[in-house]
Amino acid sequence: MKKLQTLLILLACLSFGVLPHAGETHTLDKQTAVATATQRFQGKLVSVDAEQRKDTPVYRVKILDSRGGLHTVIIHGQTGEIISAH
Repeated sequence: MKKLQTLLILLACLSFGVLPHAGETHTLDKQTAVATATQRFQGKLVSVDAEQRKDTPVYRVKILDSRGGLHTVIIHGQTGEIISAH
């Protein structure tokens, strides 16, 4: 019975969005994140990962340029803004 009560409370919190540290969700799709990153650095896409940074959704996009340099671009998962690029 106690497990059922806990589950019901959890579901109620989820439906009202009141869970602490729930963080934001990614609304930007991966293709848009990749397009933004490749505007900054041209090259071959190595990887794209959806992550959370301090409750902020981000995409980490890695690009290999023509000279063998690896670039990492961090993009906000909702606004599409480049947070960092190197």
